[in-house]
Amino acid sequence: MKGFSGFGNSPAKQDKKVVGEQTGKIGTDKKGETFTIQQFDTQEGLQAGDTLFIPPAHHKSIIDDEYLEGGDYEAEETEGSKKRKKGPKSYRLKK
Repeated sequence: MKGFSGFGNSPAKQDKKVVGEQTGKIGTDKKGETFTIQQFDTQEGLQAGDTLFIPPAHHKSIIDDEYLEGGDYEAEETEGSKKRKKGPKSYRLKK
């Protein structure tokens, strides 16, 4: 099919699915942003050690100020992470 770029190149595919049960304890960085760390590699392309920033809209999904509630969340890679060639990536959960 002429001009067909395939399904893997669509912009929506750049989003990653985060499973709440596969994340670590909640923390806060120097800028006051809430985050958690991905604990396991996933088929979605997340790697153990990737940082997942949690926007205020998702703070209701934090259990006992310690963990992200189980379930699936959509996340997009941060601009700073896109520029990084090596090392862990960072993502922001979508609203």
